[in-house]
Order: sequence, then structure tokens, then C-alpha cells
Amino acid sequence: MHSIGERLADLEHDLAHRFDPRPSRFERVRHAVARATPFYNEPAYGSYLPSFLTGWHTPSKSDAKRQLRALRDTTEDGYDSARGALASLASSMPDLRLPRATSFKRGMQSQRGIDKLRNSARDHDRELTALLIAGGAIAAVGAAYYITKKIQESTEEPGYDVVREDGDIEIRDYESMIIAETVKSGYHEKARRAGFDTLYDYIAAKNRGGKSIKMTVPVLQQLADSDGHTKGWAIRFVMPKKHTMATLPSPEQGDVALKEVAARRVVSVQFSGNFSATLASKKLMTLYNYIADNNLTQKGDPEYAFYNPPWTPGFMKRNEIMIEIER
Repeated sequence: MHSIGERLADLEHDLAHRFDPRPSRFERVRHAVARATPFYNEPAYGSYLPSFLTGWHTPSKSDAKRQLRALRDTTEDGYDSARGALASLASSMPDLRLPRATSFKRGMQSQRGIDKLRNSARDHDRELTALLIAGGAIAAVGAAYYITKKIQESTEEPGYDVVREDGDIEIRDYESMIIAETVKSGYHEKARRAGFDTLYDYIAAKNRGGKSIKMTVPVLQQLADSDGHTKGWAIRFVMPKKHTMATLPSPEQGDVALKEVAARRVVSVQFSGNFSATLASKKLMTLYNYIADNNLTQKGDPEYAFYNPPWTPGFMKRNEIMIEIER
């Protein structure tokens, strides 16, 4: 079959030269292009088959012009469409230009104004909070002062006469009195709190029969001795003047005792503030120096006196240290 195909191709080529020994220029170009195509195989029997089966078909000149014109129109339409799409996209995008100097300056001034208002509001809130806190503190101090004054006005104190006064130091002559006493161990403040609770239960009739007894001031505290040895702190409440040993109810608690204290002379130093060991030592040293400088004779240990409830502000508290001396 292969040799027959080659023979038919040679016959077709000879016939073509006999009938058209000089093909037209267009035909020569067409055959050259067709043969140059790597995928083209010229059929040996192309003249005996339909034209669409005889290999590549080169368009005519008019067809080529028409296809070029269509391609140009399509390209122009695509360019116009692309340009319109780009214009639409550009219009929808934000303006990326830098602001002018004037606009930028106005914007900065506006921002500074906003920041100033915010800072002002913040400062105002701080000032308002500080005022509220200060107002609350003043109100609390005022209420404490009012209650303290009312308590002092209505609370009985033991009577005394001032013999001599030197600033915060006084020499006093006290009348005789009756005290309720309990002894507690521990350091100064702990013993005082425990003793206060025990004595308050007694005067409030919480653990005994009979009527309650009015609270007086001061609450007294002194070292308690037994056979020459310290056994703790003696905490004392002074009983109101109207009572005698016969009219006072007997304590049912074994750690509470009623005692009579004879009239006496004391030297005292008065000071304000929250009681502390440091403050007490300083004031006690002042009192010892006063006794030594004035050739006074001491009798017994120092006695501490507290006139105010614990919640009283420190600057309003009245504290005293007293030492009994010979007349």
C-alpha cells in the first residue's frame, strides 16, 4: 500500500504540471506554507477525496482581510471595555493623595482639641472622685467628733482638783473611788481588750442579776503585782459616784473584783494620738524627769488612762499616764 500511495502521488504531481505548469503565486505560497507546517502530510490521493479531508486549507485573500478586520474590531472592543473597567475601579477606590498642609494642620488642631476635652473629662473625674473621698472622710471625722463630744458630755469622770499645772503635766488630788478590776495576761493592748470585755459584761449585767451600771471614763491599766512578782495587767472601770460597796451588785465572775481606792495625789501627763509603746515611753520619760526635777516622791507603778472608744480618730483621743506621789 505504501508503494501504491507513492506512485499515485507522483502521477498527481505530473498531471498538475501538465495542466498548470506555472501555478499562480498564491498557489505557490499556499503549498509552501502547508508543507512547512510540521503536522501536515500531503495526501497522495487528495484529488480523489473531499476538500475538507485533503489537509490544511489556506484562506483566500478576502477571507484573510475579513478575519484581520474582525480581529482588530474585537481588540478595540476589548480595549474600550478594559479602559472602562479600569476607570470604574479607580472611581470606587479611596483618594490616596496626601492631604494639603492646611487640611493636615486643621486636622491636627481638631485632634488636639478632642484630646484636650478627653483629658479634661478624665481630670474632672479624678477631681470629682477626690472630692467625694475627701467629703466622705470629712463627714466621717465630723460624725466621729460629734459622737465623741456627746459621749464625753454624758460620761462621768472621777472628780479631782488640779494642784499644779505645767503645760501637759498636772498634779491632781483625786477623791476616793470604787473600781471594778480584772487581771489579764499578755501584752499591753491585748490585755486591755480582754479586760475591757470582761468588765463590760459585768456592768451590762450579762452574767449576773440586777440592773446595769453606766459606763464611766477613763479605763485604767496598771501592772499587777502579787508577792513581789508581776502577774499581768490590772484593768479597771471606775464605778459611778452614786454607788457604794453596798449598792453595787456582786460580781458572779471569779475574775472580777470590787475595790475601794483611797483619795490620792498623782502627777499626770496628757497626750493625744493612737496609743503605742513608743509614744508611751516618750511621755513616761517626760513624767519621770518632771518628778526628779521637782523632788517628788513616787508611790507605785505608772497607771495608764484611756478616755475614748477605739474608733475615735487619733487626734481626738485623750490619753494620760499617772503616777501616784506623796503629798
